[in-house]
Amino acid sequence: VKRVAASCVWLASKLEESPRKAKHVLIVFHRMECRREDLPVRHLDVFSKKYSDLKNDLIRTERHLLKEMGFICHVEHPHKFISNYLATLGTPELRQEAWNLANDSLRTTLCVRFKSEVVACGVVYAAARRFQVPLPESPPWWLVFDADQSGIEEVCRVLAHLYSLPKARYVPVYK
Repeated sequence: VKRVAASCVWLASKLEESPRKAKHVLIVFHRMECRREDLPVRHLDVFSKKYSDLKNDLIRTERHLLKEMGFICHVEHPHKFISNYLATLGTPELRQEAWNLANDSLRTTLCVRFKSEVVACGVVYAAARRFQVPLPESPPWWLVFDADQSGIEEVCRVLAHLYSLPKARYVPVYK
């Protein structure tokens, strides 16, 4: 699990245009492992055999992840649809709230479970409900945007669950 987690973080950093060196990822995960197991936090020597083995393992695991994902790593974000949808619906006052919800949706698995259009419709719907702004029902507004009602409801459920979680708290990396 630790190996896959480190590889996922490394791969994700590459995909979101904030690449990190393998060395930095390995040093952080090594430090976390030491703290989790109540061992003294020792510096990971980048010239050691342990580091070399960890780095090779990281690269190998990343390759397995990519293979399992069919080398398809592009995730389309819902943000690019929001402004157009709101303009079409004539509800520009929902822009900031929908944008905030779309940002928060990235903390969930929505962007890989649903098409971006469905997530965008979900955040628009959630924003409209929050501010009690009516959306066209005849014909259903979401059909114009290639979404379905069940998908929109699931997006709203996931976001509601996200907001029901306790706030994250800071955990210091250094003792």
